[in-house]
Amino acid sequence: MLNRNWRVEAGGEVFALKELVETGAEAARRSLAVMAAAGEAGVPVVSVVPGVGGESVTEVGGHFYYLARWVEGDHRRGAEMSAAASFHMGAQIGRIHRALARPGVLPEAERPVERTPTVETANERIREYLEVIAGREEPEEFDLAAEPLLRSRMAFVAEHAHLLPEGGGPVGPYGWTHGDCQNWNLLWQGERIAAVLDWDRVRVSAYAEEIVRAATYQCALDDGRIDLGGVAAIVAGYRSVRPIGADALIDAARRRWWKLLTSVWHLKYHYYRGDRASDGLFFSDERMLRWWTANLAEVEAVFGQRQR
Repeated sequence: MLNRNWRVEAGGEVFALKELVETGAEAARRSLAVMAAAGEAGVPVVSVVPGVGGESVTEVGGHFYYLARWVEGDHRRGAEMSAAASFHMGAQIGRIHRALARPGVLPEAERPVERTPTVETANERIREYLEVIAGREEPEEFDLAAEPLLRSRMAFVAEHAHLLPEGGGPVGPYGWTHGDCQNWNLLWQGERIAAVLDWDRVRVSAYAEEIVRAATYQCALDDGRIDLGGVAAIVAGYRSVRPIGADALIDAARRRWWKLLTSVWHLKYHYYRGDRASDGLFFSDERMLRWWTANLAEVEAVFGQRQR
């Protein structure tokens, strides 16, 4: 489930209050400490307001919260992104990776080991949700829309099984990453990011993985197309701060596409947690997957451009 947020006005100031739904207090304190360290290195972040005892996370009635000073801005995606904003975003991702790699911020990173989802695993997930839908006495509108897409996805996975990513795991440089660098966690003022939000998913991964995920989500258009010019600008922006090879980006792009093809993670929240916040993303991801698959070579060619 998504964290809940409130805008609070008090004492002539404005604050953002966040309730931590899936993150424990200690984990949240660590995440806020990492966010503060990134801020010290020049990454734009929110300023946390400590409690009366100096604590960053406060417990009230068994629930955990933290308070930060309000930052004005907007969330944008797709057609709202200019080339300049895309370049700036890529550069900020590079600064995040550089900030988290500084000695003493986090433990030394070990190369991540990630199992590539199989066709069998994908089919098991899809069948599970088809059974859930079939077991409903009165299907809802979402069920009726999701059911044919799930059946189509099984055939789609089988059709493209030969495009399974090669090798045992991601290639290229790796280290600590933000973990969820996408449009809802980026607050914009004009052409620049005013704050990078929600640092509770910081993790070790291939740097190219975060670049590809962020770029394809940020440059996704409503009809499922990906603005490849925007993607190229994000990659160029990243490379203005840190080097990243074409081979690593091509590998990450194929792995990201395959993950989209074999995953229906949104349905876990809808059917098992009663959280419908990701319902719309289920359908928009489906549109993007179909377009990406039809233009697989073009997408990988953009990521495969050599660094100048």
